[in-house]
Amino acid sequence: MRFGPTGISVTPAERYESAAGNRWPMSIMPASGELLSSWLHRLAYANGIPPHYFGALLEAPGENWSARLDRALPGRILQLLEEHTHIPLEDITALTNAPDPLAVLRLPLRASPQQSCAPKTQATWLQFCPACLAEDETPYFRRDWRLATRVSCFRHGCRLRDRCPSCGQGLAPFSQKRLVPHQICAWCGAALCKRTRPATNGVRRLERLIDDLLRLQASGHRMAEGRSLPDLLGSACFQFSRRPMSIARLSHRDRYQLFRQLTDGQSTPFGTRRSSAIIYWKRVAQVAPAWGGLVTSFSDAVLPRPKAGPCSNTAGPNLADLVQAAARLDQQRQAL
Repeated sequence: MRFGPTGISVTPAERYESAAGNRWPMSIMPASGELLSSWLHRLAYANGIPPHYFGALLEAPGENWSARLDRALPGRILQLLEEHTHIPLEDITALTNAPDPLAVLRLPLRASPQQSCAPKTQATWLQFCPACLAEDETPYFRRDWRLATRVSCFRHGCRLRDRCPSCGQGLAPFSQKRLVPHQICAWCGAALCKRTRPATNGVRRLERLIDDLLRLQASGHRMAEGRSLPDLLGSACFQFSRRPMSIARLSHRDRYQLFRQLTDGQSTPFGTRRSSAIIYWKRVAQVAPAWGGLVTSFSDAVLPRPKAGPCSNTAGPNLADLVQAAARLDQQRQAL
């Protein structure tokens, strides 16, 4: 539109399709560690489509369409997402949990959202940290939150949730029919950001140890006799609700109580039958109180010990700093 001597002249602009191609109006970059379903919900919201209807656009039917794509993303949907967002295929694939060596420890996905959030003694498919959602510039759900062995937030030290703090139902952002962000409960419309209590130090040490062991497993380290660590942890049965259940089938409340019992030396709800899985759980719980973490252990072994003197408030090195230092040393060696 221009103002000329004879008045206002209007010049039709290029059609959007010819200017932008087949790209959707808004393209959202995935966040670090984000779950595929979380990114899809944010992508739908940014383009003005409630998640419930976005699944039909992707030809992914079903009430829990996005959660199923976390486990298996068909090639046709992957190509469609790359074509309309211009985000590389490998970046989209990295958001999924497939192939998943920790599948046995993932919280289960049931046939429908209603089934997945009915009894409070059963696990729901996803848990979350309210403090993370409150701090995020754009709230998103993490892949690690689907692990049954995680009961607290490693960043904030608070307990996770697996249900809405207002209505007590499990999360179902894939069923949201309104144009609201996915940190709003799809059932009652309440925010999910109500803070939780801090986790005990014992519980945090235990899950840190388990997380480090699982990272070693994922990096290629194998246990003796070809046993799988996830299978060992996932096959143990615990007596909750008068029936034996694996850790992935327990609600967050019961899993946190289990970790408390293991770390406090209380009588644990193990079944009467002794197995290698139960023995391993008990050994991990015995080691956990003295566990400082892989980063601390590596730092103590590699870095020089500080000389005796006044205490320093300087924070210790983290794994990212150590990796960057190793990369710089390698570059210097190649330059010689």
